[in-house]
Amino acid sequence: MSLDLTPALPDTADGGRLGGAPPRAVEDHPWLATHRYVLTLPAGCAPWAAGREVSVLLRAGFDIGDDDLTYPAMAMRALVHPPSPRGDRTGLGWPGLRSTALVPASGPAPALVRVADAPVLIQDEPSYAAAVEADGHRFLFQVDEDGWPVDGPLEDVVEEYLWGYGSVYFYGTPGDDGLVDEVVAGFLDF
Repeated sequence: MSLDLTPALPDTADGGRLGGAPPRAVEDHPWLATHRYVLTLPAGCAPWAAGREVSVLLRAGFDIGDDDLTYPAMAMRALVHPPSPRGDRTGLGWPGLRSTALVPASGPAPALVRVADAPVLIQDEPSYAAAVEADGHRFLFQVDEDGWPVDGPLEDVVEEYLWGYGSVYFYGTPGDDGLVDEVVAGFLDF
């Protein structure tokens, strides 16, 4: 099972989306005091998500040279929440990230988000996942900056790469019902 998602226009208030205001359901979450909204995976994107969405946040002011790049204290966060339309608080979004839909990818271009059973590693170094897997988590999805659009109407989706032209890998532990209630950033590869 694999689902690849890519930015697309027109923007959408529901479902998979990138940039802009976060979903209304998470606007008041305490993490948005220190983090900014990046994207939302659509409800039902994987069996572990069921009818819920997952929104990814990045610490405000994050720079690839910062210290919070190691699990469990990574600058990236993820929130599992009920489906929710975009809110109105655009100031909670990542600056320089254009608001678009995230739709299933088609064609040969790399995807920005990959939801799958196994990661696609950049450096082919499985030991990067050792700490997060030691806590019992399994891979859920990755955000790969190779999937940023570079030409056409979406070439200005992002002003600068967020993770050094790398990929962030997210993990979680399914409960007895197969659902994941907490998603954690496992590691960054570039």
